[in-house]
Amino acid sequence: MGGCRAAKQFNEMPPCSSDQESPPRWSAAVMGSGCDRPGVMLDGMPQTKSRSESDAGVSLWAGLQPDILGVVLRFLPCLADRARLRSVCRQWRVGVQGHVHVLSPPLPILVLPEFKFSSLSKNGEMMPVRRVPVPKEVAADDLRCVGSFDGWLVGATPSKKRNDKYYRDADGECFLVNVFSRKVIRPPQLSSMRYNFSAHLRKTLRIINGFGEIHFCANDMYTMSLRQVVISAAPDSGSKYIVAASSNHQGFEQLFLWQRHVCSGVEIDGPIDIAFYQGNLYVLLRHKTRLFSCELEEDDRGFMVSRVERCLTELPRDHPYQQGGAISCNMVVWRGELLLIIRHYTDNFRNRQLLEVQVFALNVDTNPYGLTEIHSFSGDCIFVGSGGCKSFPASLHDGVEGDLIYFVPDDWKPCDRFVYSMRDGRMRPFAAQLLACYFDMPEENLDFPVWLLPSQ
Repeated sequence: MGGCRAAKQFNEMPPCSSDQESPPRWSAAVMGSGCDRPGVMLDGMPQTKSRSESDAGVSLWAGLQPDILGVVLRFLPCLADRARLRSVCRQWRVGVQGHVHVLSPPLPILVLPEFKFSSLSKNGEMMPVRRVPVPKEVAADDLRCVGSFDGWLVGATPSKKRNDKYYRDADGECFLVNVFSRKVIRPPQLSSMRYNFSAHLRKTLRIINGFGEIHFCANDMYTMSLRQVVISAAPDSGSKYIVAASSNHQGFEQLFLWQRHVCSGVEIDGPIDIAFYQGNLYVLLRHKTRLFSCELEEDDRGFMVSRVERCLTELPRDHPYQQGGAISCNMVVWRGELLLIIRHYTDNFRNRQLLEVQVFALNVDTNPYGLTEIHSFSGDCIFVGSGGCKSFPASLHDGVEGDLIYFVPDDWKPCDRFVYSMRDGRMRPFAAQLLACYFDMPEENLDFPVWLLPSQ
């Protein structure tokens, strides 16, 4: 296919099909014996005071030197294992604090429905699922995770008006929660937002290098059903941060921005992927490879979109999409570069199969942007999911395979759950039992797994 490497599928790799036999629904049995067990939280604090904690003052283990604890931590790449070590006693929790900032980041965590967590292991498999309770002030039924940044998760609660058909899939409140400190930050309410006449703004922005216009509105009334939320910087970093979200309510796709008490929205045509890169917000139409760069400016009311440019107009001529079929596109920031990840499928909607995966580095210095296909992440791994794509330095951990892309279900591709090797183009199933429920999921379900990559 003109420079494109065809992906080689293992025999056990199931086709991405809409009419194949559906695996059983997700249950406690599917998630294993580790599911819902009380005990260690991600910060190493036990949920209940254990006898060993009470006897820590006389425990022989309590006197273990901090340097020895540091050596042990280096052999524990999974955050769950590090948390278990810290939970042994108060002295161990204090002893490991001096080693936290010199350790390699732990392996990624998959956040599942109901805020259940499963850590990736060194061999690329998922560990038993554990429930991590959210702070009481944001606990609610049908709580969803819609994004993450470092140690922060973005959650959404259903609208209080969900008995009304119009609000059935609408979100009510969005919040940020730190999984370690349990600090909670609340952006403005999502549903039935109060109209702010004094700060209301409407304007139209012409798309540079493209056709048509984008309509921009600030401080209006909104109803949202969140699909993806991204953050420009960690909320506890001390610098200003912006929260951007994609919403699809009643088939109406929109992009929203929050900063302090300002909310703005623009109309988007189709499912999108969003990412912050070099100070701009990038918006990618997932099924058309249309990429837009949104410049942001700040005034006394917060951040606004000031300029929209279409910066990617077409794929390389020899790309298989030019010959028909369907595609699904994502973006990820990797080592200072913005990458475009494309999955290519057959054009048979009822029995759609994945043909290959391609990755391109975007040259942002050309107009329009150039594309260079790459076949290596220099030992790193990429994690693709509903809450955005993340890159991870897998080479920092001995025995962890690199140059892989981990795909999990999202609302645009609910059947994709596989690992792709950049080195040889092979694919293998990923977390088949853990993610089996997404093959038999009602259309109105929006609760898809989100990757969490904490830095400590």
